[in-house]
Amino acid sequence: MGRREIGLVAGYAISLIGGVLSLVLYAHMLGPADYGRLAVYLALVEALQGVLFQWHRLAVVKFWAVNEKADFASFLKTYHLVWLGLACAVLTVLGLAHFIEGKPLDPEWPAVIAMGIGKSAALYAQEIARASGASLRYAFGALLMTIGSAVAGVVAYRMTHSITAIMLASTAVFISSSVICGCRVGIASTGGRFSRQHVRSMLAYGLPLVPVFLAATALTRLDRPILAQFEVPAVVGVYAAATALISNMIAAGCLLVVTPAYPWLLREKELLPDMEYRQLHAQVGLLMLGSVLAVSITLYTARGALLPLLLGKEIGAAAQGDVLPLLAISLIGAFRAHFFDQAYHLFSRTRALMVINLVTLAVAVIAIYLGARCGGLQGLLCGLLVANLLSILASATVARSFVNLQQLGRGFSLLVLVSFGASLVGELVTRTLAGAVPAGQLASIASGAAAILVFTVGMYSTNVGAIRSIVRRR
Repeated sequence: MGRREIGLVAGYAISLIGGVLSLVLYAHMLGPADYGRLAVYLALVEALQGVLFQWHRLAVVKFWAVNEKADFASFLKTYHLVWLGLACAVLTVLGLAHFIEGKPLDPEWPAVIAMGIGKSAALYAQEIARASGASLRYAFGALLMTIGSAVAGVVAYRMTHSITAIMLASTAVFISSSVICGCRVGIASTGGRFSRQHVRSMLAYGLPLVPVFLAATALTRLDRPILAQFEVPAVVGVYAAATALISNMIAAGCLLVVTPAYPWLLREKELLPDMEYRQLHAQVGLLMLGSVLAVSITLYTARGALLPLLLGKEIGAAAQGDVLPLLAISLIGAFRAHFFDQAYHLFSRTRALMVINLVTLAVAVIAIYLGARCGGLQGLLCGLLVANLLSILASATVARSFVNLQQLGRGFSLLVLVSFGASLVGELVTRTLAGAVPAGQLASIASGAAAILVFTVGMYSTNVGAIRSIVRRR
């Protein structure tokens, strides 16, 4: 692997591991109620930067690869100025809204806005560092944005016991990260000129992605603020902590396959016949699905040990009853995003993807709100499950002309059988050792180990995703 690839993998690994460690710090320090309040504001931060700024960041990545070093200074100058324009527009609109409303502003809301803009700046600078080959700065930026911001937030909370202080401390770390990652690139842009062509190219690629981010926000961010309208903060905190842990673990399982496979799939698309390429694409999808199922089975069978260890005794014990529906929701959502959405990009079907995500957005908002209003937490889980199922069914239906759904369906059926057998073995181990082993956590760990062993053997035996050939090549 080259230097850029190593930096990319290191940055992803630090982001995922750091995200889990940040969650562990906050969950152990804050407790359910305060974590619930923080989770609502952090969800709004992610929604702000995800919808308003992420399309711009992805446009930077896209056109960096296209333009390479051509007109380097003008390229950077244009994108810097556009980002500053976006930030000023956000501040202006929110300021006007507050002026028209005329009510006193809670201190948390300026902190949310500042944190959203600060995180966007840090992510933007980090992507430019990655694209320019500054792998060390990219990895260090990922470290600051996860563990660094969490440590700063915990220290601020211990000193003030204020949620606002946590967000302001994290914002300061984000600003530091953006300065470190983007310092040399900022200097390189000083001689450039603003280019309208770069702006047009950026808008043509980035704006159609906005519905995708809106749908992703509806499925992964709005649940916490909506749930907070109908449940006490402690319930929101337990749900938010469990969801964050499970979604991070599932994302890690997806990225374990996607990170090395996606550039390879882009290269092979130009070399292989259409039928062979679709078979290869489906094979990668099955390997990804096997990876996330392995993570899911481990989390489910070893939940009695893992959740109290990672989330603290109070949150961990309360979250165990919701592990199975949360795993199902996270698994469906992650596979749709990392396999089907990527397929639409690979086969240049971005308009269809935009329409699907607009429909998903409408369904998700209605399902989540009605579910939480009618049934609280359990209703919210039902709404999320319905929205994710409809979304992946719509994606699969439209993608049937360019995705090998038959191969995918056969492999999925085998994986379901293997997963059921592995989970059954894990539960049998738990019941067998429950009376023999004094500590219940040891029985839970043994259950997880037995389940993942059975799953690995079963997946290898059934050769799902042609895994035998991969193992033999290695």
